[in-house]
Amino acid sequence: TNWEKRQGWTAHTRLSVLLSSLAAWNGMVDLFLLIFVIVIVAVAIGVNLRVLLYFQQEDNSKFASSIVCKTIIVISLTLAWFIILLLPIDVRNSRPVQGVIDMQAMWMGTFITLAVFLVVVVPGAMFWHEIEDDPDVKKKKGYVVCRLLVTIFFAGCAVAISYAFLAEAAIPVTEYTCENWQSADVRDNAALLGRVACADGRKSHVSVKVGFRIYLIAVLCFVGWFLLVMFGGIGLSAVPLDAILEFKDRPRAISEKDYQKRRKVLGSAAQALLQRSEELQSLDAELSSQKGWRARRKQRSLRALYNRFKCGVNLLEDEHGKLKVSKFERGENLVIATAKLVVGIVSAILSLTWILHIVLVVLVPQFHPNFSANMLDAIFMATENSGAYPLGVALFSVYTLYLLLCVVKGCLKFGLRIFFLLSLHPMRHKATPLNSILFNVELLLISSAAVVQFSQTAFANYARLTDADVIFAAQIKHLAFYSWFFEHSIFVWALLIWFLLTFIFLIVRPREGGKAFRLNTSIEKELAEILGPTKIGKPADSTTPQPESLA
Repeated sequence: TNWEKRQGWTAHTRLSVLLSSLAAWNGMVDLFLLIFVIVIVAVAIGVNLRVLLYFQQEDNSKFASSIVCKTIIVISLTLAWFIILLLPIDVRNSRPVQGVIDMQAMWMGTFITLAVFLVVVVPGAMFWHEIEDDPDVKKKKGYVVCRLLVTIFFAGCAVAISYAFLAEAAIPVTEYTCENWQSADVRDNAALLGRVACADGRKSHVSVKVGFRIYLIAVLCFVGWFLLVMFGGIGLSAVPLDAILEFKDRPRAISEKDYQKRRKVLGSAAQALLQRSEELQSLDAELSSQKGWRARRKQRSLRALYNRFKCGVNLLEDEHGKLKVSKFERGENLVIATAKLVVGIVSAILSLTWILHIVLVVLVPQFHPNFSANMLDAIFMATENSGAYPLGVALFSVYTLYLLLCVVKGCLKFGLRIFFLLSLHPMRHKATPLNSILFNVELLLISSAAVVQFSQTAFANYARLTDADVIFAAQIKHLAFYSWFFEHSIFVWALLIWFLLTFIFLIVRPREGGKAFRLNTSIEKELAEILGPTKIGKPADSTTPQPESLA
C-alpha cells in the first residue's frame, strides 16, 4: 500500500508483521483446535455423503430426487459424529491451559440441536417420505404437520412433567464440624490448624436444582442408554462374528449343475414367500375393516408375521446375491474376502478391549476403590502428553464410532431374530430405501447421547477438568431418579451381561434362520424351517419365480 511504501516496508517486513499477528491471534484462539474442528466437520460431511450414495436405492440416486431427505440424512449423521467428538475437543480446550471456547455453551447447543433432530427433523422427513408419492394422501403437508404435532406434544409433556419432579441433583460433599475453632488461634503450626479446628468430617450432599438444558441432556442420555445396552451389547459380538462368517461363507465358484440345483431351490423358496405375501395382503384387507381391541390384537400379530416375512425375503436376497457371484463372477474377489477377515479381526480386538476396559476401569473399582487401571485412558493421555493429539483423537473416534456401528448391527441382528418385536431395516448396497436409512439415522442419534456419557465415564481420567466432566459426572450423575442408574453403573452392568449372553447365543447359533441358512445338502430342511412346510426339493414349475426375478 502507499502507507507501507512511505514507511519503507519490504516483503520481509510484511511477512514478519503477518507472522506476529498470527502468533498473537493464536495466543487468544487455539489455531490447531480451530483447524481440527473444521477438518472434523468436513471429513464427517464427506464420509456421510459417501455412505448415503453407497446405500441408497438406485431409484433415488439422482441428485434432485428427495433432496431434502438426503440433506437431513447427511446433516444428522454429521451431528452424531460431532457430538461424540466434542469430548476430545473439550479436552484440548481445557488443558494445558483453559481455552477461549465456551464448551458448556457448545455442549448445550449441540444437545438441543440433537433433541430438535430427534423429535422434529428426522421424524418429519420419515413422515414426508412415506406419503411423498402416495396419491391417496391429498394434503401431504397437513398430514406431516399433524403427526409432528402429536410427536412434539407427547415428547414435550414427558420432559416438562418429569422436569418438575426430577430436576433436583444431590451433589455429594464432605461436611466438617468446626467446634474447636477458638483454640486454633493459639496454634503456631499452620499444618495443624485444619486438623484442630475441623477435626470431624462426614459425608453429606448439597441439593441443587439443575437448569432445563441440563435436564434435557439427562433425558436424552437416559433414553439412549436403553438402545445402547440392547443393540450395542448384541453388536459388540455380532460385528466381528458376522465379518468372520462372511469370509468363511464367501461365494465360491460352482459348476453349472450346482448352479441349476441351487437356482431351483431359491425359486421354490421365492414361490413360498410370494404365496405368503398374498396371504398377508388378504389378511390385512380383512382386518382393515374391523375395530376394537380384538382387531388391534390381530393387527399386532399381523405386523409380527409381516416382519417375519421381511426376514425371509432378506435372507433369500442374500443367498441370491451370493449365487450370482458364485456363477457369474467365479466366486468372491480374494481381496474383498480378505478385507472382511481383517475387519472381523480388528472388530474382535475393539470389542475385546472395550469389554476389558469396562471391567477393569469402570466396574472393578466399585468393589476395590484402591484398584487402578487406565488401559485406553493411558493411551489417550500418552498421545496428549507427547504432542500426538490428532492420533489420540483418531483412536478415540475409532472406539466411540465403533459403538454406534455396533448399535446399528445389533438392531439388524435383533430384527432378524426377534422379528415379532421390531421391523427390519437392513442396510444394503444400492438397495436401501431412504426411510430405512432415516430409521437407522434416528437410532444413531438417540444412541449418540448415551455414547457420549459412557465415554466420559469410561475415560474419566482423560476427560478430567472438562466441562463434560462437570455436566455428566457432577450434575447428571446425581439427579433424582437417574442417580440410581448412573451412580451404580446399572446400564454398564446390563451392557456387559447382555453382551455375554448374546455372545454365547451367537456362538451356538451364529446364522439367521433357525439352523444355518446355507445352500448345502441340508438346504431343504433349513428352508422348510424358515419358510414353513414346503416341498423344496420338488422341481420348480413354469410359474416358479426364478432367481433373476428376485432382484
